[in-house]
Amino acid sequence: METAYEMGLAGDGKMWLFCGSLAEYLYEFDAHFEIGSDLAKATYGNAVITDGGGAPGRPEYEQFVTEWKKLGMDSDKLAYINSKMPRAPDLGMNFSKSMDWFENHAPNHVAVYAYEAIIGMGLSACEAQTQASNQNREIFTGKEHHTAFTNINFLSASGEVKIGPDNYSRNDVSTYYVVSNILEKSSTETSTILRGKDFAFYDALQGEWKRYPVDDSSSTTMDFIFANGSTQQPSDIGSVEEDMNLITTGVRSFCLVLSSVIIGGSIMFIVYTVANRKKRFVKMSQPPFLIMLCLGTFLIGTSIISLSMDEGVTRSIASLNTSCSSFPFLFCFGFVTTFSALYSKLWRLNKIVDASESFRKVTVTTFDVIIPFAILSTLNVIILVIQRVVSPITWNRSTIEQNAYNQILESEGFCSGDGATIALLIVNGIALILACIEGYRGRNVQTDLNESKYIGFAMVFIFQSFFFGVPLLFLTKHNKSALLFVATSICFVICIATLSYVFVPMILKQRHRDIESRGHGRNRSNLRSNNSLVMSSESDLKQRKASKVSGMGDRFAELRAAKKSMIGNDSSDIDEKRTERGDEEKQ
Repeated sequence: METAYEMGLAGDGKMWLFCGSLAEYLYEFDAHFEIGSDLAKATYGNAVITDGGGAPGRPEYEQFVTEWKKLGMDSDKLAYINSKMPRAPDLGMNFSKSMDWFENHAPNHVAVYAYEAIIGMGLSACEAQTQASNQNREIFTGKEHHTAFTNINFLSASGEVKIGPDNYSRNDVSTYYVVSNILEKSSTETSTILRGKDFAFYDALQGEWKRYPVDDSSSTTMDFIFANGSTQQPSDIGSVEEDMNLITTGVRSFCLVLSSVIIGGSIMFIVYTVANRKKRFVKMSQPPFLIMLCLGTFLIGTSIISLSMDEGVTRSIASLNTSCSSFPFLFCFGFVTTFSALYSKLWRLNKIVDASESFRKVTVTTFDVIIPFAILSTLNVIILVIQRVVSPITWNRSTIEQNAYNQILESEGFCSGDGATIALLIVNGIALILACIEGYRGRNVQTDLNESKYIGFAMVFIFQSFFFGVPLLFLTKHNKSALLFVATSICFVICIATLSYVFVPMILKQRHRDIESRGHGRNRSNLRSNNSLVMSSESDLKQRKASKVSGMGDRFAELRAAKKSMIGNDSSDIDEKRTERGDEEKQ
C-alpha cells in the first residue's frame, strides 16, 4: 500500500475495497500505524467487505443476540463456559469471560457461523436417523449424515442457511456480508489506530444492501467517509476505448457478398439441373451428382457466414459459441460433398475407360460412387465429434494490453479448441491428392463433354487453394479481418472454379445443341413448304398446258370449219362457172 500511495494509486481521490484475510484483520482487530505515515494515509478511508455473521434488525439475529447476553447473566452457564476456556497463568493470559463481556461484546461472525454449523449438524443427524429408522436400522451411516447435511435449509441468526451441494459449504447467496469503513478509532502523538466500522450489510432474505444506523436509537444511516475526510465520492477512473480488433465492416460486407454469390450460384445451377434433367448433355452429366456438387458448394458458402461472426454482430456468447462450432461442420461436410461428387465422376470414368481398353464389360453402380463420400464423411464426423467431446470449440477473448488500472486497452476474440484442424487437414488433404491423381490419369480421355479435363482443372484449383491458403490462415490467425478474407477467398475459389468447370461447358454444349435442333426444325419446315410450292406449280403448269391444248383444239376446229366453208364456196363457184361455160358453148 505504501508503494501504491507513492504511485498515486491510493490515498486522496482513491478508494480501495479489501477482502480476504486482510479484510478480516481490519474488521476484527485494531491496526496500529505511525501517525502521518504513507501506510496510514493509504489505508484510511478505504472499505472492507467480509462475511458479518448476522444482519441487525432481523428477528432471528436479534433473538440470537438476546440469548447471547443471557449467557453472562446465568452463573451456571457462565461457569460452564469458563471451564472450557484455555488456561495460561504462566503467560499472564486470562481467557475467562464475565457478565459485562457478554453485555458489551456482540457475537462476531465466527461465533454465529460456529453456532449454525453445530445446529446444522444436529438437524442433519435427526434427518439421517429418521431415514435409518424407516429402514429398520438403529443408527445412520456417515454417508447418510453427510447427504442430509448438504440438503439442510433453515432460518438462523445469519438468515437462511443453505449448503451448496457442489462444494459442501455455505451457499454464498444466503451469506450475510458486511461493508465497513476503515476509520480512525483513536490516536496519540506518535501513532494512530484504524479499524473497520460497519457501514452497510447485504440482506440476503431481501436481496438488497442496507446501511447501518448511526446508533441503536437513531434512524439516520451511516455516511461513508473517504480518504480526504469528506463524504464526497471520488471521481471514477476515466473510461478508455478498448480496441477489440473486430472484423471491419468493409471486409465483412465483401466476404458476405462472395458468400451470397456462392449460395446464389449453387441454387441457380440446382434449378437449371432439375429443369433440364431430361436433356442430352445434362443427362450425360448425371443430375444426381450435379445436385450433390451444388449442395456441397452451398454448405461451403454458408460456412462463411458463421466465420464472419464476432462482437461486432452480436454480444451473445451462446451465439458466438454456436458460430465457432458450426463452421468446421459446414465447411467439412460441404467440402466432402463437393469433393466426393468430383472424385466419383473421375473414378467412374477412368474405370469404364480401363475396362474398354481390355475389352471387358464393367458395371458401375450408384453404390460404388457413394463409397468415397461415405468414407470421408465418416472420418470427418469421427474427428469432429471427438473434438466436440474432448475440447469443444468456444468463443474466447484474450487481453493483449491493459493499463495500470487493469483497464483493457486492446483485446482479440477467437475460436479456441481447434485441436482437430491438423487431423482434418491430413484426412482431406490425402483424399485431395488421390483425386488429383485420378484427374491426371483421365486427362486424355475424350468424351462429348471432356468431363475428365474440366474436373481435373477444378481439382487443380482446389489443391492450389489449399496449398497456398492454409499457410496464410495460420499466419493471419491473430488478425480476424485478414483471417476472414483469406478463408473466404479459399472458399470462393473452390466453389466458383468447381461450378464453372463443371456447368459452363455442359451449358454451352447443351445450348449449341438446342440451337442446332431449332435450325434443323426450320430447314425441315422450309423443305416441306418448298415441296408444296413445287407441287402446286406443277399442277398449275399442267392446268395451263391442258387449257392451252384445249384452246388450240378449238382453234384448229374453227380453222377446219372455215377451211371447209371456203372449200365449199369455191366448189359452188366452179360449178357455176362450169354451167355458164356449158351454156355459152351450147349457144
